Amino acid sequence: PRRWHLSPSPNTSNLPPLSPTSPPRQTLSRSLSLPFEASAFLSQSTQRICPPPALVPCPVSATFPPLRTEQQLRRSNQDEMAPQPDDHKKKVNLTDASGADIKHVRSSQRQSPSSSLPQLTSLQEDDTATAILKKKKKPNQLMVTDAVNDDNSIIALSEATMDSLQLFRGDTVLVRGKKRKDTVLIVLADEELDDGSARINRVVRHNLRVKHGDMITIHPCPDIKYAKRIAVLPIADTVEGITGSLFDVFLAPYFREAYRPVRQGDLFIVRGGMRQVEFKVVEVDPPEYGIVAQDTVIHCEGEPIQRDEEENNLNEVGYDDIGGCRKQMAQIREMVELPLRHPQLFKSIGIKPPRGVLLYGPPGTGKTLMARAVANETGAFFFLINGPEIMSKMAGESESNLRKAFEEAEKNSPAIIFIDEIDSIAPKREKTNGEVERRVVSQLLTLMDGMKARSNVVVMAATNRPNSIDPALRRFGRFDREVDIGIPDPTGRLEILQIHTKNMKLGDDVDLEQIAAETHGYVGSDVAALCSEAAMQQIREKMDLIDLDEDTIDAEVLDSLGVTMENFRFALGVSNPSALREVAVVEVPNVRWEDIGGLEGVKQDLRESVQYPVDHPEKFLKFGLSPSRGVLFYGPPGTGKTMLAKAVANECAANFISVKGPELLSMWFGESESNIRDIFDKARAAAPCVVFLDELDSIAKARGGSVGDAGGASDRVVNQLLTEMDGMTSKKNVFVIGATNRPEQLDPALCRPGRLDSLIYVPLPDEPGRLGILKAQLRKTPVASDVDLGYIASKTHGFSGADLGFITQRAVKIAIKESITIDIERTKAREAAGDEMDMDDDSEDPVPELTKAHFQEAMQLARRSVTDVEIRRYEAFAQQMKNAGPGAFFQFPEGGADGPAGGDAGNGFGDAGNDDDLYD
Repeated sequence: PRRWHLSPSPNTSNLPPLSPTSPPRQTLSRSLSLPFEASAFLSQSTQRICPPPALVPCPVSATFPPLRTEQQLRRSNQDEMAPQPDDHKKKVNLTDASGADIKHVRSSQRQSPSSSLPQLTSLQEDDTATAILKKKKKPNQLMVTDAVNDDNSIIALSEATMDSLQLFRGDTVLVRGKKRKDTVLIVLADEELDDGSARINRVVRHNLRVKHGDMITIHPCPDIKYAKRIAVLPIADTVEGITGSLFDVFLAPYFREAYRPVRQGDLFIVRGGMRQVEFKVVEVDPPEYGIVAQDTVIHCEGEPIQRDEEENNLNEVGYDDIGGCRKQMAQIREMVELPLRHPQLFKSIGIKPPRGVLLYGPPGTGKTLMARAVANETGAFFFLINGPEIMSKMAGESESNLRKAFEEAEKNSPAIIFIDEIDSIAPKREKTNGEVERRVVSQLLTLMDGMKARSNVVVMAATNRPNSIDPALRRFGRFDREVDIGIPDPTGRLEILQIHTKNMKLGDDVDLEQIAAETHGYVGSDVAALCSEAAMQQIREKMDLIDLDEDTIDAEVLDSLGVTMENFRFALGVSNPSALREVAVVEVPNVRWEDIGGLEGVKQDLRESVQYPVDHPEKFLKFGLSPSRGVLFYGPPGTGKTMLAKAVANECAANFISVKGPELLSMWFGESESNIRDIFDKARAAAPCVVFLDELDSIAKARGGSVGDAGGASDRVVNQLLTEMDGMTSKKNVFVIGATNRPEQLDPALCRPGRLDSLIYVPLPDEPGRLGILKAQLRKTPVASDVDLGYIASKTHGFSGADLGFITQRAVKIAIKESITIDIERTKAREAAGDEMDMDDDSEDPVPELTKAHFQEAMQLARRSVTDVEIRRYEAFAQQMKNAGPGAFFQFPEGGADGPAGGDAGNGFGDAGNDDDLYD
């Protein structure tokens, strides 16, 4: 039988280093004597022993195939890399280095030969785009569960886990958590624990920045030494009122004969004398970590640490604190984290590592937060440059500040230089008046070019105005990658909500998915404001239980606080997306379909044009065509065009921007077109969004008739409107609803399909429509049962919805006037009779409902606002639009289909693989 020496972990070669300056791993001085057959059995069954194949002497046996030597392996690899026939070349994907996705594509091709290649490549792109985010499975990765033994120095593992990691009871291990935090603990066995789990107490979880269900990794720590001295300081709020020696009462019993490992920067709690005190390890000699033995000197002199200082350290941002931008996070990590952590990757493949990343996007999407998270998670030196701060009144001082920042970063590499609001220090040189700005831009260009290829410094910059940056900065070699941190989709908003509510007390009725679906256009900061507003509303509801003059608040009151769905509903009502705060009407209107009487056909057309693409986008994807872009309402005044637009915005829960035509026009040259651009940019940022252009004829008159009109300003406004509506993509879900009562004056290019596709005539209501309008307007009004609304509808032929509204409003005014008159008479009678009638305050309401008399008086003042001549003009225009095509007379000829689509292939119009979408 042969023997060999066992290393404490079979995977030490794959483990990350313990620290940047850690000595080489040592093996534990334990050896096992195993006969060869037993050891081979172990390596097969539990995979604990995996010696290098070339070094294992293997007897010739039927059960063990001969292992290949290094030369044989090299020869077989060369055979595999030999040129293949042409049919194999097509299957090789040169863009992927892993090989895993290639197998996936080939197997999927075998399974479904009819599947199209573009789908496979898109799947593969999705896999590789976020490959860096995928967690690598390691045998030493364990899930955190709560500890039974509340000791700050112990990690409990199952027997099987200890065996697989080759750990023994009492071993000291290095445990890694999140945000590059680690600590040293002693291993104990726990028979009741599941495999793949680890028990650690609350204090250790706090030190590792993990919570229940998170993953930690365990590494052997054979090189830990006995500490010569350690320095600990208490947290101030835990030692208030304590007299006597902290060392004698707390520290000496805690460390005596325990041989506890400690890590610099860790907190630990010690119980003693009916109190518990929290300490922080400030210093360890030798550095980083050590075991406190009998001869270790413990220092605990100094000012206690304030809790606020400690919590500031806790608030470091990690990848877990960022939601809603998974793909962008993957791009940033591969551009920043890979060069900082593994520069040898780029060296071995023969390219220079990336120099810089430019983050751009609307305010509040998390650009600065991402840079801080990358710095914290990589452990790199983080140098923050706030754009305006480097500017100085002294000549040459601004450039000198920039040079010092880069020098400082290179000294402390690996480092990240983050330039926030870079547009303030690097504007376009041809558009700046000051000489200082031009010199600063030139200095930044030369510094980014002059960085050594592998100096381990990455420059990150953030701006919300990428087009105002000097173009020389935006080339490869300076800012290699530009990452658009856009507005999150519903899934992203749900992630952000979960992050912001993880420490909030939520009621059982809170549905975060519903809130995420309703917060269209919200960025991360808007979601944070929403959560804050909901919590404030909960506090306001409990204000009757809180006394501001008292020093403390009852624990019962604090326990009863919990944010409910009703609080979130209130917060949704008072908050709106920050992208739309400049626009006048941005809240979703509170008009519903039932508020609009009649117009059933118009409502259905609107649902199909606007509501279906928002609520059922998958149906449009199925048929491969873009949804309708816009709707034009035309018809007599007062028929409900504006109200229909409001109802549409409400029913599909879209954001609503109301634009009055004349408001966009400005006296300054080019300002009117700029206003239209801004409106559509904001709508795209807050998609899905309905842009309602009221009185469209004021800004979109037919071109060519603007003689002497400020150099053709109105023509330029129409052109801008046309290009904006053509430039909208279907993915953005921006709909334009125009309303006009002079449709013949509109520019014909505006009414073509692809811009305002649907031209909907909103006619005067017929008799059932007028009855529906009356019922809708009076549905919250008490009306006497003998009032026949149908008779009013029959006698108001030619009345618009606004005219009918005048009748109901007039009737209500008459009733209110009558009620007030009776109240005044009663008051006078009471005053005349003295105090005897004081008890009559509860007398019945003199006018409890609207009666026939009120409507009869209101009908005497009713009038039509639209004449018969105008109605005929609108109907003639509507008929002209309807007769412009083949209309109802179009019909396919009888018999079989002989055309190109007559085959059984589903669609014979050709392959759509390389076609550009007409509307995208």
